[in-house]
Amino acid sequence: MCGDPTEYRHENPAVKEPQSNSVVVARSLVWPGSYSFFYNGKVQSIYLGNGHKFSIEKKNFPVNPPVVMDDPEEYEDGPEPTPLEEPVKEVEKVEGEDDEEAKEGEDDD
Repeated sequence: MCGDPTEYRHENPAVKEPQSNSVVVARSLVWPGSYSFFYNGKVQSIYLGNGHKFSIEKKNFPVNPPVVMDDPEEYEDGPEPTPLEEPVKEVEKVEGEDDEEAKEGEDDD
């Protein structure tokens, strides 16, 4: 059964039978693609197939999809390209500056 199986009262009070929005679907296991539908007292049939009976050797019905691959490895988070706070600037010392500061300190003594 497909659809809403709830039974509703007809808008015309003269109609006493409840109405339903559900459809009963029957699929043939011998002829894949043969379907019969029942809705509000009417029966319709449709065949969507290639004219071959079901056989155990052939798979006529859809099979399960292949297994989904694992998720790829995550990248490591890096610094934000536009941070909310300005980063602290570090002053780099040049190799020669240490020597000059040491000499100035000796001259002061």
